Amino acid sequence: MVSAAQTALERLSVAERPVRLAIELILVIVLALLAARLVWVIASPADSVATYTDRPLPTPMRGMSSTLAISTDRSVLITDNPFDQGEVELIVDDVPETNLNLQLDGLRMSTESDGAGNAIIRTPDGRGKNYRIGDQILPGVTLERILSDRVIINRDGADETLMLGGRGDGLSVISDDSQIITPGGNFETGQSPAAAPSESGVIEGQLAGPEVLFGAINTGPLITNGSLSGYRLSPIGSADTMRRAGLQPGDVLLQINGTSVAGLDMDDVVSRFSGMETVDLEINRNGSSRTVRLKFGE
Repeated sequence: MVSAAQTALERLSVAERPVRLAIELILVIVLALLAARLVWVIASPADSVATYTDRPLPTPMRGMSSTLAISTDRSVLITDNPFDQGEVELIVDDVPETNLNLQLDGLRMSTESDGAGNAIIRTPDGRGKNYRIGDQILPGVTLERILSDRVIINRDGADETLMLGGRGDGLSVISDDSQIITPGGNFETGQSPAAAPSESGVIEGQLAGPEVLFGAINTGPLITNGSLSGYRLSPIGSADTMRRAGLQPGDVLLQINGTSVAGLDMDDVVSRFSGMETVDLEINRNGSSRTVRLKFGE
């Protein structure tokens, strides 16, 4: 006697055969289509690959003949210094000179925008005092602004100018509060004055050797209109060594023994001092050309 389980298996086997045949038939058809496609690609590749079309380049890339061509001036790369915009001239309104009995003996202008700087102003009682911006000089008179060769004072709400040594006299640039230089070249702190000029107008200076000078100064290239015009000299710490050499902080070195420094880098400048007993330097000091004769040796 046949069991119910055997009967169920026989029925399932009968139903499985047509499903299996259908799947096999579908697989055969798919393989046939793929084979036909492969044969078609081999037999006729031109119809299976897209046709190349020669398209022109965009207008701005076709050269200078285009109306939209981009023009560049490469000479700017060698004539202009992107990190230096030249010496900026400080524009100050025309402020009338004061008629107060005040005398500007010395000043220090700060290049920062924090209001730093100081000025030595002699009041009518003959006493000189160090003032900073905002300090009261006389009743109703305060220090308003410090410039390179003058100060602006505020007198009862009106601005007035107090010049350093009169018009035409400039500022001797200094490095710190302890080195205030007066128009006559004297130092308020009692430090050794700069070398005095000789009868010929040449400023005499003397140091033990060139290494003493270059170990005591910083040299910054001065760029004017995109070209090197000189080296600005500033002290490292005290300016005593510079003064013994006949130099002052802020001097601009222009020539060495008649040779312009415009085409020299600092290595060339230092090498021109080597082995020399006397070096003639042409400098720019407060807008005036001066000659410094620097001797080396004890």
